[in-house]
Amino acid sequence: MKRGTRRRARRGGEVGIVVRVRSRVLAVALATVVLALPAAPALAQDRRDIRDQHLFRLEFDNDTFFASDDAFSAGWSLQLHSPLLDSWEGTFPGWVGHLPGLGDDGEGGRIVRWSAGLSQVIVTPHDITIAEPQPEDSPWAGILGLHGALSSNDNRRLAAVQLYLGCMGPCSQAEDVQRFVHEDLHRGESPAGWSNQLDTQILGNLNLSWSRKLLVPDDSAYAHGRWARDVAIGGQVGVGNLATYARAQIEYRFGLSVPMGFTHVPDPPGIGIALDPVYALPDASPGESCGWRSYASVVVRTTYFEHLAPAEGGRTENGGFHPGVDANQGQPEVLIGLHVGRAPAALHLTYYRYLFGRQEIGTASSLDWMNLSLEMRF
Repeated sequence: MKRGTRRRARRGGEVGIVVRVRSRVLAVALATVVLALPAAPALAQDRRDIRDQHLFRLEFDNDTFFASDDAFSAGWSLQLHSPLLDSWEGTFPGWVGHLPGLGDDGEGGRIVRWSAGLSQVIVTPHDITIAEPQPEDSPWAGILGLHGALSSNDNRRLAAVQLYLGCMGPCSQAEDVQRFVHEDLHRGESPAGWSNQLDTQILGNLNLSWSRKLLVPDDSAYAHGRWARDVAIGGQVGVGNLATYARAQIEYRFGLSVPMGFTHVPDPPGIGIALDPVYALPDASPGESCGWRSYASVVVRTTYFEHLAPAEGGRTENGGFHPGVDANQGQPEVLIGLHVGRAPAALHLTYYRYLFGRQEIGTASSLDWMNLSLEMRF
């Protein structure tokens, strides 16, 4: 990739829905939903085995929580995850289990799962009220895509593969979404520069991920009401014209009633993999998943981007040209997560903190952002 066409890695979190709602109001609203739903009598009596339930997840990404609405402006993702399956048999062709890391071990071993979903990301420059091109700032860009993922894991190891298909440009409907929120809902200034958005481009990506526990307590430590902590290392690679990258991370979880499995990392599909990395023992009692869980996670990682679609620049919808910008290669970041829930609902809050400041990467934009993930098992 030529010099000047790289973009800062903060785009690793660029998928989302554009809703400028104050962080406290939104957090309280979602927390209320999470706390209220399990209190309903019908749900309180739902003591089905977690292994037999699907998972629906709504993910919402935004940097407005940090008084910013630029670069990675916002994003969202809707996801459906399968039950925890003992084998691929009957769901997928048998050859799937022969892919490296995706074996199912038969009954009582690793569990296997599929997930599918829809996501959108919106990228804007620092000042969205300027109608003229801003070649020295972030481009106007929207990305809309579908993803499908397969994963295999137990409490000690995890592997996953994901295929992403989407498009960047007017086909993403990013302009319509942002105008609806900012103008119709009066949640921000009117965006004036969407005629400068990057033009239509079809996107495809293949993502691979793996993780392994370095510190894992006895299974009894994961029982409800018990304090637990674990440590895992992981890696991920992506190849495609959405994002070509390599990532390494270490993750630490601690708290009360920590579930078996791995850390929930809500990266945007295509720039990450949409997973529900929990694990449940096959002989666990149905009521075991009905208690409260409250724990925290810390993920320290670095990502090297060789290619990131919005960073590459290119022709714009109005016939102009937006130059690429320098991407950071390997900027360290910390993801701080808070997780609370009671079956069948859960809420995850994840703060993405980039350790290099604005001056180090030569931008006035804030790179930090927050993810809210609301889950419902059924």
